[in-house]
Amino acid sequence: MNWIKILKAYRQGKFDRYYYGLTPRMIIGASQNPMGSTFENEEIAYNRTFEMFQEMIEYNEDGLVVTSNYCGIHKGPVLSLTEGNLASHSLGTSFDIIWDRYGEEIISGEFGISAYDRKVLMKIS
Repeated sequence: MNWIKILKAYRQGKFDRYYYGLTPRMIIGASQNPMGSTFENEEIAYNRTFEMFQEMIEYNEDGLVVTSNYCGIHKGPVLSLTEGNLASHSLGTSFDIIWDRYGEEIISGEFGISAYDRKVLMKIS
């Protein structure tokens, strides 16, 4: 599943348990095929996450851009789409911050995809 589709579903209120955004680890895990499958190694996990981050920085369609908020529950950035005339590179966090917080979990396949998340993701896939 595409990360854009996941963030659009969040924006539409389909993940109503989350108030500030979705974790990068959940988004990358949900984007795997099959959903939640682990990466072959650390380098592939890093590269795929970096690639997704770069795509998010450049995303600016229909007046929507990706932005981040700090989530105290996850102790790191969470991501969402927001309206605005923000320029490219307005994500509000860096790849290093995301990787420092979520990298080990992404490498180990601990994406934090709950049963609730799976149910929502299956409806939007």
